[in-house]
Amino acid sequence: MRIVRYDGPGLVRLAFHGELDLATVGLVDHGVTAALAGAPGRLVLDVSALTFCDSSGIDALLTARSAAEARGVACQVTGPRGIVRRSMAATGVLDLLTAG
Repeated sequence: MRIVRYDGPGLVRLAFHGELDLATVGLVDHGVTAALAGAPGRLVLDVSALTFCDSSGIDALLTARSAAEARGVACQVTGPRGIVRRSMAATGVLDLLTAG
């Protein structure tokens, strides 16, 4: 997996590409920690280019959202589709993660 970071006024967008699983969740943690260090007003986690996301990946996204909210930063997952969307829906977190 790779992460592409886009910075805008008061916003950090992290776009995830590839597979988000146990082997790659550390990249999410690192990327989110670095993004939150800049104290943005909003953090967007773009998963539209993910081809797979297992339960550890979903947990990493939930942890990212919690870390952002603990710092007063709005956090939203955008673009889930295919197997990623189905995984989020099946685990009951789709609406929580994508709420803006």
